[in-house]
Amino acid sequence: MKRPNNLTIYINYFFAFLFSISFLVAVNYLGLENYEKYILILSISTIFASTIYSSSIKSEIKNDVIKIDFTNSSIKILLVIALSICFYLIHRGNYFLVFFLLLTILYEFCYHLFAISFIKRNKTLGHSQFILATSIFKNLSLLFCIISYNLLNIIIIFYVFYFIVFIFNYKKININLVSNSKPLNIIDLFYVLIGSLIFQLDKIIGENLLSKNNYITYFLIFKFASSFQILGSLLTQPIRNKMISIERVSDEIKKKLSKIIFILFSLLIISNFFLFIAAKIDFFNLYIFKINFVNLMVFNFLALSIITHIYNGLYIDALFINGYSKILINIYLPILILILISLLLFQSLLIWSLIIFISQILLSILSFIKYKKYVQ
Repeated sequence: MKRPNNLTIYINYFFAFLFSISFLVAVNYLGLENYEKYILILSISTIFASTIYSSSIKSEIKNDVIKIDFTNSSIKILLVIALSICFYLIHRGNYFLVFFLLLTILYEFCYHLFAISFIKRNKTLGHSQFILATSIFKNLSLLFCIISYNLLNIIIIFYVFYFIVFIFNYKKININLVSNSKPLNIIDLFYVLIGSLIFQLDKIIGENLLSKNNYITYFLIFKFASSFQILGSLLTQPIRNKMISIERVSDEIKKKLSKIIFILFSLLIISNFFLFIAAKIDFFNLYIFKINFVNLMVFNFLALSIITHIYNGLYIDALFINGYSKILINIYLPILILILISLLLFQSLLIWSLIIFISQILLSILSFIKYKKYVQ
């Protein structure tokens, strides 16, 4: 069997990222309604999506069938959390957002099952093609602005088509969801939820605390900074796969991880030069985000937090795989409280991004200490 060309894979991921950015820029350019509501729901649904990803780490594949286990208690807790969020949205008078949230969670569920079917079988080329196709399809959904300038209505149409594709392809992806099994228990679930909140809490409560312009600007800067997450995931995937198989961070993995972090830091420096060039482009400043000192610092702090998370992510996953979810919760909870207090006290994008970066530094130090104590 011919091995897929890595260049083709990287090109697919690169254009998938460009299309995801172009979608957000196009929405801003077209001036579609409820942009900030879309960002809010997207951030909330990411918390639920993270449980699907985390369960895939502990999933098993036998006879080309992927088995994902959930305990009944975990499913009940997820339902309680979803209902709590729905009641909060209803309390704020956002009845339509409740419907949109449930659809978004369902979409994330379908999307990640598709993704897991490629990841677990180590079909990186297929995964890159799937991500690219989804990004293109999402951009094409903007053609429906001819009948509605409400972004939520347009996304719902996108969801409907996506669900149809999922239904017709579900049997082909060979995934079996099993309840009342051990692997993803309640402790694991709380670890996943709290961990995802560390990176999503600012986007969730920002819709209520920030002005509309600042909220959208913050999200767009974050999306640009997330390019380091995508690149980091690509570069670390081989060593992450090895870590999952041996269930520890070996000396060889540490050396390769250090080289990857150095590459990402170097690219961050280079990206700042491109942003200085983009500062001269009116379209970038008007429809993406204005390039000034504060926004540049926000971008760098968010990018540094992502790069730092790429480093500590291997140690965190090693603790998780080895059954130390309770230890991780004890690390995550104080950091999450620190983030929450800081976000409530300061409505400054610069301080918010700085706090996210500091939280990742703390997470790196604490996770490394716990890894040395319990795993190595």
